[in-house]
Amino acid sequence: MSSVIFNSSSKKFGIYIVIILSVICINMYGNRKYLMNSFNLPNINRISLEDTVVNTFVEPDKYNKQIKVESGYSIDSLLLKEDINESDVISSSRALKKIFDPRDLKAGTKITINYDWLTKNDFLGYEIDLDFDKSIVVNKDSDGFYDAKIINKTYKTSIFHGKGVIDETLYQSAIDSGISPNIIMNLIQLYSFDIDFQRDIHKGAKFEIIYENYLDDLGKFVKHGNILASILTVDDRRFPIYRFTTSDGKTDYYNEDGKSARKALLKTPVNGAYISSTFGMRVHPIEGYTAFHRGTDFAVKQGTPIYASGDGVITAAIISDVGYGIHIKIKHPNGYETLYGHMVSFAKGMAPGVRVTQGQVIGYVGSTGASTGPHLHYETRYNGQFVNPASIKIPPGRTLEGDELKSFYNVVSENKLSI
Repeated sequence: MSSVIFNSSSKKFGIYIVIILSVICINMYGNRKYLMNSFNLPNINRISLEDTVVNTFVEPDKYNKQIKVESGYSIDSLLLKEDINESDVISSSRALKKIFDPRDLKAGTKITINYDWLTKNDFLGYEIDLDFDKSIVVNKDSDGFYDAKIINKTYKTSIFHGKGVIDETLYQSAIDSGISPNIIMNLIQLYSFDIDFQRDIHKGAKFEIIYENYLDDLGKFVKHGNILASILTVDDRRFPIYRFTTSDGKTDYYNEDGKSARKALLKTPVNGAYISSTFGMRVHPIEGYTAFHRGTDFAVKQGTPIYASGDGVITAAIISDVGYGIHIKIKHPNGYETLYGHMVSFAKGMAPGVRVTQGQVIGYVGSTGASTGPHLHYETRYNGQFVNPASIKIPPGRTLEGDELKSFYNVVSENKLSI
C-alpha cells in the first residue's frame, strides 16, 4: 500500500519538475537576445567628478513682499500693518520725505517691502513704484540708518503691428485684432481732427497701426508706448499719420506729405458716442416746437470724459439746473469759441481764466439742465456766429520743410504701412 502511494507521489513530483523546466526553457528562448547581449557588455565609461561643474545656490540678500496702497492708508500705517517696528517706520519715513511727499502716494501703487533673506522678518527698507519707468528706493545701511533715492528703470521696446477691417466699430474691430483699448482710444483722438467717428466710419473701412510696447528684463509686458504710425481707409480715402520729432524737440503726428495731423479743433470732443441730434432745424425734444439747434448732441453714458476740442482759455464755468445745465465755454485762437453743455461735473481745476490744452479732460457727461438723458451738447462759434462743428475746414498747423522733411520721409520708410 505504502509503495503505491510513494510511486504516485514520485510521478507527480516528476511532472512538476518537467513543467518548471519547460517554462524556464520557453522564457529563455523568448529572451534570448537580451541574454546574449548580457555576455557582451560594453566597456563602462568611468566618470570623474573633476569633469563636472556644479552651480552652487547663492542666497539672495533680501526677501521681498509686495503690497498695494489701500485707500485711506499712509506709507506709515501700511508698514505698521505689516508688523514692522515703529522706530524703523519713523526713520524710513523721515528719509523718504527728503525726496518725496508721502501724501502724494496714490491708492493702488505697488510697494515692495524688503526683509533679510535668512530671518524673513528683519526689515531692510522698501521700494515704491512711482511710474513704469521710475521708483523710489528706501534702504537701511549697515549702521541702521536709512536713505532714499529715485531710481530710473530701463525697459526694452517691442514693436507691435496690427490691422483689420471694421465690422461694427473701430474700437471693437481693433479689440478683436488684439490691439490694446488704450492704444485705440489714443488713435481715435488723433483722427478726431479729420474723421467724425459717428458718421464717417462704417463697415468695410480698414485700419492699420504700429505702436510700441515696453517690456522688462524678463520680457514681461509693462506698458504701452507711443503710436509710431497708423492709417485709416474710408471710402477709398487714405488717412496715414506718422510720429515725428522736429529739430526743436517737439513731437507730433504728420500725414505722408509732412503736414501736421493736428488742427485747431477736434470734430468729436468725446469718445464712444453717437450723434443724437445734428446742427440745424429740429423738433425740440422737451418743448415740442420746431427750432434751430445750434450745436451737435453726442449721446453717451454718464460720466464719460469730455475733452477740450482745442487749446484755449475758459471764459465761463457755470453751474445751473436750466438751459445748458452745468457747462463750460472756451475761447480759442483765430476767432473760435466752443461750449460744452449738460455736464454732470467739471474736471478738477476748471474755472474761468484757466488755460486748457487740446485733448485735456474738462468735465464729464451728464444730463443737467434742459436734457432728456445723458449727452454732450457741443457748440462752435466763429467770430460770434454759430457754425456746424462737423463742417469746419481748418488747415493743418505746421508743414515740414527742407532737412526736416527729408528726415520725416526716413521715418515714413521705416514704418511701412501696407494698406
